Amino acid sequence: MSDTHLSNDWYRVSTAAPRLRRDVRVIRHIYLGRPWYVLADRTGARVHRLTPAAHEVAGRLDGHRTVEEIWQNLQTRLAEDAPTQDEIVRLLSQLHQSDLLDNSDTPMLDDLLERRDKDRNQKWKKVLLNPLSITLPLIDPDRAMIVLARILGVVPRALWWGAGLAIIIVALAMLPLHWAALTERGLEGFLDLENLALIALIYPLVKAIHEIGHGIAVRSRGGEVHEMGLMFIAFYPIPYVEASASLAFPGKWDRAAVAGAGVMVELVIASLAFLLWIGAEPGMVRAVLFNTMIVSGVSTLLVNGNPLLKFDGYHVLCDVIEIPNLSKRGNAWWGEVARVHVLGTGERARTRMQVGAWERVWFALYPPAAFAYRVFISLTIALFVATTHRFAGVLLALWSITLMLIWPIVKTAHKGLTDPRIQRAGQRAVLGAGGVAVVAGGLIFAVPLPHYAVVQGVVWLPEEAILRAPQAGRIAVMHAGHGAALMPGAPVVTFAAPDLEAEAQVSEARLRKAEARYAAARAVARTDGRADVAQARGRVTEARRARDDALARLKALRIDAALHGRLNLPDETGLVGRFLSRGDIFGHILPEADPVIRVAMPQDLAALVQQELRGIGLRLAHAPDRVMPAHVLRVVPAGGDALPSAVLSLDGGGPFATLPAGNGPLRSATRLFQLDLGLPEGAPRPAYGMRAHVRLGFAPKPMAVRLARQFRALFLRAFDV
Repeated sequence: MSDTHLSNDWYRVSTAAPRLRRDVRVIRHIYLGRPWYVLADRTGARVHRLTPAAHEVAGRLDGHRTVEEIWQNLQTRLAEDAPTQDEIVRLLSQLHQSDLLDNSDTPMLDDLLERRDKDRNQKWKKVLLNPLSITLPLIDPDRAMIVLARILGVVPRALWWGAGLAIIIVALAMLPLHWAALTERGLEGFLDLENLALIALIYPLVKAIHEIGHGIAVRSRGGEVHEMGLMFIAFYPIPYVEASASLAFPGKWDRAAVAGAGVMVELVIASLAFLLWIGAEPGMVRAVLFNTMIVSGVSTLLVNGNPLLKFDGYHVLCDVIEIPNLSKRGNAWWGEVARVHVLGTGERARTRMQVGAWERVWFALYPPAAFAYRVFISLTIALFVATTHRFAGVLLALWSITLMLIWPIVKTAHKGLTDPRIQRAGQRAVLGAGGVAVVAGGLIFAVPLPHYAVVQGVVWLPEEAILRAPQAGRIAVMHAGHGAALMPGAPVVTFAAPDLEAEAQVSEARLRKAEARYAAARAVARTDGRADVAQARGRVTEARRARDDALARLKALRIDAALHGRLNLPDETGLVGRFLSRGDIFGHILPEADPVIRVAMPQDLAALVQQELRGIGLRLAHAPDRVMPAHVLRVVPAGGDALPSAVLSLDGGGPFATLPAGNGPLRSATRLFQLDLGLPEGAPRPAYGMRAHVRLGFAPKPMAVRLARQFRALFLRAFDV
């Protein structure tokens, strides 16, 4: 017998005679053509999946045979295919932790008290390890679920699912038609305090309906639902239903239906809210529908329906692809790869995980993707808590981040140090781990990696080159035609504004009247000293100011060129006599000077551009296959929120979300900095307003430095510093 079949902990369990609890049921599942066995208690609240080899052991736990006897019997029957002692020890530990074992040597009362204490300890441990997520059971909803399942059971389940899918498809088909109206309110309106209070009322109600959907799906398939309560995530209450009984269902589509019921319910709610929102009048009802749609849709896509988190979407994925415990087994597969190929444990093929090609693909891809997404979500929640609760929130956020990033590393290291397979490898394992640590540390902390960023800009037209109507009026005279060369100060157009001319005449008459009264007041003051000269003088000053303002606006009716360039008019012949409102654009002066590429970039790139810029590559929209060098003309040292052009907004195809600003300039939802670039000599002259893609090259630096800067920028944006 090989030493790999033996365990250092065997003496602890070899003489025990455990048995499965009397209320445990054994259900046979088929995954990828291979049988698995599920052990579940009567309620289905405690479930454990077993491979065929593990079932050979569990099926012999009758309370009479000792663990040693069971193992010896399997050695005789299965020879080299028999489970090892370590595998049996791990199986017994897992069954015990799932409360699926009885111990005939322990009085029933002591056993119940022990389980009660263990449950309490587990709850406190969960609270300590994840203070941002706490569950509070409240009621047993089983009877209510029975009633609801019977009422809804009048209609076949297939019709319910078909109707829900049809509603979602109709909403998706209509979404592009109303996308502009949906985004018109912008981020600022969505985050208004009043709107956030409305979301706080809508979200728990939507989640309660979501969880009831799970419960009805379980009950309609014969399962039981005995727990419903609140889950506090970042101190916010969210309803939940314990639907673990579905894990015992033999059919994979039944299990997937239970897991996906909540997602389907929430997507139907979002779709119905959207369809009603389209026809609703502005007001409270429309606001409620809008927020219901956003809450249901976004939470489903980012959390519940996302298979990278261990919620509904994850369980649906596991059942559909027929890979149970995808996350746990994927992590175990990566651990085995590390042990065998890095630490050199020399494990035989028979003792390794039996993995097919389909499973190997999922095991290789899923754990890294899920870990990265969990880190992203944890950082998002942590920043939300920190910005909301400040000091206490920062402490909780750091605690959460530490548990998400550092604690798994500590657990992995502890497991590696105590794993007998790694201990048997000895020096080979130490050298392998040390080599990987050195290489990883070098790549992260020492090896400079290329560093660049891609931003967008626009061929910028200066504000003084834009011709706007100074007052509401008609174009009386065009002093220059389309394409005319203009020098600074050359007249371009003169407006006629009769109302303004009348206002100027009235203000002139008022000034003369005020001056006459002032003169009269001074004359009276010389005779009896009782006239209010100061008051009359004030009226003169006020009238003169109004007259000067009207004359200045009259003078502004003639627009002169502010720079050297050529006049560009959209309508070359029909401008004279046209009425324009104040601020309307009627033409441009295209500068003769070399064009400027104005780039908008986020805050974290501004310091890099000033300190570490090494090169610039430019692609213009009309020739995206041609890369041109560019040079810096000016870096705006202060940040702002004004976008240089609408083409840089999300609606224009750019990267920046905008806030509603009425008739003023576009405002970015985030702080940004501007950079002006010049084209090389001999480059073709691009059209003004054309989009430019700019690649900024920086000094190479290690990954650790780049990550540190990214985290710093993330916190600066979160605290609006």
